Amino acid sequence: MAERNQYGTEPGRLFNIAKSDTIDLANDTRGLIIGTEGDIKVTDDKGVTDTFTMPAGVFPIRVRRIWSTGTTAAGLVGIY
Repeated sequence: MAERNQYGTEPGRLFNIAKSDTIDLANDTRGLIIGTEGDIKVTDDKGVTDTFTMPAGVFPIRVRRIWSTGTTAAGLVGIY
Protein backbone atom coordinates (compact mmCIF):
# COMPACT_ATOMS: atom_id res chain seq x y z
CA MET A 1 0.00 0.00 0.00
CA ALA A 2 1.30 3.45 -0.91
CA GLU A 3 2.30 5.73 1.92
CA ARG A 4 -0.13 8.63 2.40
CA ASN A 5 0.21 11.90 4.26
CA GLN A 6 -2.43 13.86 6.16
CA TYR A 7 -3.69 15.43 2.93
CA GLY A 8 -4.33 12.08 1.25
CA THR A 9 -1.66 12.34 -1.45
CA GLU A 10 1.39 10.22 -2.07
CA PRO A 11 4.72 11.69 -1.02
CA GLY A 12 7.04 12.69 -3.84
CA ARG A 13 10.28 11.06 -4.84
CA LEU A 14 13.36 13.21 -5.44
CA PHE A 15 15.85 12.90 -8.29
CA ASN A 16 18.79 14.98 -9.49
CA ILE A 17 18.11 16.64 -12.83
CA ALA A 18 20.55 16.27 -15.70
CA LYS A 19 19.99 19.20 -18.06
CA SER A 20 19.82 18.20 -21.73
CA ASP A 21 18.91 19.78 -25.05
CA THR A 22 17.93 16.38 -26.51
CA ILE A 23 16.74 14.00 -23.77
CA ASP A 24 13.56 14.23 -21.68
CA LEU A 25 13.65 13.46 -17.95
CA ALA A 26 12.95 9.84 -17.00
CA ASN A 27 9.78 11.07 -15.24
CA ASP A 28 7.74 14.25 -15.65
CA THR A 29 8.03 16.25 -12.44
CA ARG A 30 5.22 17.17 -10.05
CA GLY A 31 7.49 19.78 -8.54
CA LEU A 32 10.86 21.37 -8.96
CA ILE A 33 13.45 22.44 -6.40
CA ILE A 34 15.76 25.22 -7.58
CA GLY A 35 18.87 25.64 -5.43
CA THR A 36 20.29 28.78 -7.07
CA GLU A 37 18.17 31.36 -8.87
CA GLY A 38 18.57 31.97 -12.58
CA ASP A 39 17.00 31.35 -15.95
CA ILE A 40 15.45 27.97 -16.60
CA LYS A 41 14.41 26.74 -20.03
CA VAL A 42 11.82 23.99 -19.72
CA THR A 43 9.49 21.87 -21.78
CA ASP A 44 6.32 21.17 -19.78
CA ASP A 45 4.18 18.02 -19.72
CA LYS A 46 2.15 19.34 -22.69
CA GLY A 47 5.23 19.89 -24.86
CA VAL A 48 5.38 23.69 -24.52
CA THR A 49 8.91 25.13 -24.26
CA ASP A 50 9.67 28.49 -22.63
CA THR A 51 12.31 30.23 -20.52
CA PHE A 52 11.62 31.77 -17.11
CA THR A 53 13.71 33.67 -14.56
CA MET A 54 13.14 31.82 -11.28
CA PRO A 55 14.20 32.43 -7.69
CA ALA A 56 15.54 29.63 -5.52
CA GLY A 57 12.77 27.59 -3.92
CA VAL A 58 10.26 24.78 -4.39
CA PHE A 59 7.65 25.05 -7.15
CA PRO A 60 4.68 22.78 -7.97
CA ILE A 61 5.26 22.58 -11.73
CA ARG A 62 5.20 19.75 -14.26
CA VAL A 63 8.36 19.60 -16.36
CA ARG A 64 9.32 17.07 -19.04
CA ARG A 65 12.74 18.52 -19.97
CA ILE A 66 15.15 21.07 -18.57
CA TRP A 67 17.35 22.41 -21.33
CA SER A 68 21.09 22.81 -20.92
CA THR A 69 21.14 25.75 -23.34
CA GLY A 70 19.35 28.71 -21.77
CA THR A 71 19.40 27.40 -18.18
CA THR A 72 21.58 29.23 -15.67
CA ALA A 73 19.73 28.12 -12.50
CA ALA A 74 21.59 25.43 -10.54
CA GLY A 75 20.95 22.81 -7.89
CA LEU A 76 17.95 21.42 -9.77
CA VAL A 77 16.04 18.55 -8.15
CA GLY A 78 12.86 17.02 -9.53
CA ILE A 79 9.94 15.73 -7.49
CA TYR A 80 7.80 13.02 -9.07
